[in-house]
Amino acid sequence: MDARDNITRRRALLAGGGLLAFGGGVAYVASQSGSNEQHYVPETSHSSDETGGFGIELAGRPIAGERDAKVDLYYWTDYLCPFCKEFETETLPEIGREYIDTGDVRLVALSYPNIGQYSMPAAVWGRCVWSQVAESDPAAFWNWHSAVYDEQPESGKDWADDETFAAVTERTDGVDVAAVESCREDRADSIRESMDPNLGVAQEAGIRGTPGFVVYNRESGAAGKLVGAHPYENFADAIDQVSQS
Repeated sequence: MDARDNITRRRALLAGGGLLAFGGGVAYVASQSGSNEQHYVPETSHSSDETGGFGIELAGRPIAGERDAKVDLYYWTDYLCPFCKEFETETLPEIGREYIDTGDVRLVALSYPNIGQYSMPAAVWGRCVWSQVAESDPAAFWNWHSAVYDEQPESGKDWADDETFAAVTERTDGVDVAAVESCREDRADSIRESMDPNLGVAQEAGIRGTPGFVVYNRESGAAGKLVGAHPYENFADAIDQVSQS
């Protein structure tokens, strides 16, 4: 199926009201007693140059999980987003253990810069780190990714800048700081432009902020969405229903 077929299929699904909305339309933060900010590093990660199901451009995006996983979880995020941090620490580790590392789901990390002035530069940092380690040491990206969320203060304000992101990059094993800086200097404009198609997909699906998710069955074309930092149970329900559709 080519990109045009994917887009046509997505639009037909949306027009027909076939995109299921999970979680009762209410986003809420997971709360786990005794939670100690876990971090998820997938057992398997890969790159892809294809246009995925639902019209998602995968080139240059971090993908966690097996290439042939039946279900895609498209995850729009912003490093400045406090609810994204809640998802990353409270919910993603369990999704990873139960669905991604088992080969049932692959998670595609997508940028949705929408929180503050540094949201777009932060997204460029992420793409450049991934491009530098994707083939040699993909786990280094996920360690960097988690470390950035760790930098968020309680207030969620006035923390994101070049100095902070450079410091995280320098202390992340396996990441070549010089290569990342070169990417930021040479490719920032093209990276920003490349985000537009996937942002359009999110907005067409009714996702207006972060975190936002589309769960997509690559075999049947069934799809559903969640918006916000839902608890694990909502994701499990969405994944199970879409997988069985």
